[in-house]
Amino acid sequence: MDSNTQRFPTLRVRALPTATNAYGKVQAGWLMGQIDLAGSLDAERLARGPVATVAVNAFQFTHPILLGDVVNLYVERLRVGQKSVTLKIAVEAERLDGELVFVTEVIATFVAVDMDGKSRNLAEVA
Repeated sequence: MDSNTQRFPTLRVRALPTATNAYGKVQAGWLMGQIDLAGSLDAERLARGPVATVAVNAFQFTHPILLGDVVNLYVERLRVGQKSVTLKIAVEAERLDGELVFVTEVIATFVAVDMDGKSRNLAEVA
């Protein structure tokens, strides 16, 4: 992304004590939930209805998320198919002193579903 382009996070959330372990570091499961939420927000907007997460690649932390950090999640559409969308979801932590650190990124695929949970075309309104 060029330096003149401004990015806006799809989701921003503060790391609270309920998200951390005994040492003040965010647990991976909490972050996975936030990643799924950010991705589904974008996928649901595209699908104009419910979606289901069908795949997430492995992710690796480059820095920990600390208690009090604001977690920024950025979503980029990589592929839009007839029934699914593949997204890149990047995560950064904003420290209390304002420092931004890259945490991880994942590739996730979401499928549009109807009210019975069966896949449907993205263009169909649920």
